[in-house]
Amino acid sequence: MLPGMNLTLFEAFSAVMKTGSTTAAAAVMRVSQPAISRSLKRLEDTTKLKLFERSGPRLTATPEAHLLYQEVQDTFVGLDRIRQSVARIRAVGTGSVRIASSAALGLSFVPKVLARFSILRPGVSIRFEIGNSVTVRNLVASGAYDIGLCGDEIDPSNLIVSPFIETSGICVMGRGHPLELSDVITPQTLDGQSIIALAPDDTARKQWDCSLSAKGAVPNIVIETQFAATICRLALEGAGVGLTNSLTYISDDFAALGLVAKPFAPQIIFRQQMILPPHRARSQMLDELVRELETERDTLQAACNGGFSERS
Repeated sequence: MLPGMNLTLFEAFSAVMKTGSTTAAAAVMRVSQPAISRSLKRLEDTTKLKLFERSGPRLTATPEAHLLYQEVQDTFVGLDRIRQSVARIRAVGTGSVRIASSAALGLSFVPKVLARFSILRPGVSIRFEIGNSVTVRNLVASGAYDIGLCGDEIDPSNLIVSPFIETSGICVMGRGHPLELSDVITPQTLDGQSIIALAPDDTARKQWDCSLSAKGAVPNIVIETQFAATICRLALEGAGVGLTNSLTYISDDFAALGLVAKPFAPQIIFRQQMILPPHRARSQMLDELVRELETERDTLQAACNGGFSERS
């Protein structure tokens, strides 16, 4: 904007263009007619444009005035949109939310929450990404996403990290597997068994490796994968016994598909964290989403505890 130019000058100019006279424009803007005339003169002086031909009290807009009026109208439409956006933000916070999650929570848990949240906030744009924990960490740390849920094996630097949920490790197998009759699966039980395991860098996998090594158990690892849900699917297809977490088993309702789950001892803990980008104020909308996630989390935690923790 040129020095000496302000929005009031354009408002006066627009009012004159709409009404055809300074007197009518003054009535619309609730100011005096001389004030409108001064605004027009100041606008012409500032822009170095001749906007009106004057013949006594009559004003005739020049071609330059018509061109400028179109630009002013486009600008005012943009300002109206900004005012509407401000009103929406004041009412509900920012108009979009971006969440990334590891598969453990991303395949069933987060979709349930987002479905409910989208009903509560129908005008909100939601972007949802599922990836491994490192991918989730990078999306949030870079600021590309507002919130993430992931495992505890990530680098926590440049993040706000808080515990989200802890669940116990379980062993899963298809119906008819010999270990289905066991009340609890131990390292000795798994000696020589075909095993579907998590990736070696997973913190729960490291706990499991240590527990087996301490007892001298040597399983036959036939498949390694980074996703707990994939382990459940492979076990359901008869590929072997899988070590996974009760969170995935319960939230994805694998029991209804016929997958058998048994507690593993000694206890192995799966930890999921909530991560946020640093140095960013949280919107009202993000706070609401966090509350929805925590409410659903508490329900899932209770189901996992009731299903396996006491027996393991």
